[in-house]
Amino acid sequence: MVRRNNANRQMASYASPPRLRRDAATTVEVPESTREGNWVGAPCTHRHDGEQLLAVRERTPNDRGHRTVLYADHDDGRTALTELTAEALGVVSVERAALVTDPHTGDLRVYVPVDHGANDWTIQTLEPVSDPSALDPSTARTVLRPRARATDTVTVKDPVIITVCGRYYMFYAGHDGSSEQAHLATSIDGEDWVRHQDNPVLGRQYWHDHHTRIAAVLPAPDAPVWYVFYEGSGGSDYGNTWNLRTGLAVSHDLTTVHDTTPNGPLYGARGTDGETGVEDFATLRYLAVDSVAKDGGSGTTHDAYYEVARADGAFELQRAPIEFDQS
Repeated sequence: MVRRNNANRQMASYASPPRLRRDAATTVEVPESTREGNWVGAPCTHRHDGEQLLAVRERTPNDRGHRTVLYADHDDGRTALTELTAEALGVVSVERAALVTDPHTGDLRVYVPVDHGANDWTIQTLEPVSDPSALDPSTARTVLRPRARATDTVTVKDPVIITVCGRYYMFYAGHDGSSEQAHLATSIDGEDWVRHQDNPVLGRQYWHDHHTRIAAVLPAPDAPVWYVFYEGSGGSDYGNTWNLRTGLAVSHDLTTVHDTTPNGPLYGARGTDGETGVEDFATLRYLAVDSVAKDGGSGTTHDAYYEVARADGAFELQRAPIEFDQS
């Protein structure tokens, strides 16, 4: 009989939480003012036709979310391609945009959550284009709006969209009158959307028992699951409408989401990782991850963009390496 030395046995660990290297973070853009309520960020990064794109939303207390700028993002800097302003869209405010390449045509699609006034948030899309600089705000049309007697009956906004095998998956924040929760809708053409029958896919619970919404979805490099980065706030958090921090969930099918950080957030500003009941802005939200092949094809590096609170109460856009353990 073979006897096993249990002391030497090790359990395999897969899809370990990625390490956000904030010690190597750089500031990408700063807000217009140092006052509270001045934000720049809500990033969305997307590679389209060989070019890395970055969408950045700008906000002030008076003008709210007044514009989103679309950049070509290069190693040596950024080049502005176009901007989508609230004025040109005929709305009061815009929030985080979603960029996606149509899997059937190869054109770029942009989705923008907009407030038509009095907290009337819907999600709009623009006419798809082959050239990002040709985006036309006059073509904006609503593709998702609140639904009566549902968990997204008040507002829908902040879409995160990926395509898999030709199908669109939109994760969005739906408000039921109490707070936001993470919802899912799918589409075969990017125009007509069908809500998932078991919404919300990630609700208010644990440390994020106030707001909960999804920030980024990407495949884990070492396990057959999807990383689902989410952001949330607790009922006892200071400024819990905006003071969101980032947690991690996983999904094997993009419809069932399992929270893996129930005890506290994975990432927060200024050393607040894992803390609950924060008494100041500890915001680290709108995480977006890009992947770049290393020189020589020896692997892939990852960078994360995110909006983060500063000591003065304003929010700025930062970029930092994010490391995925594939050992």
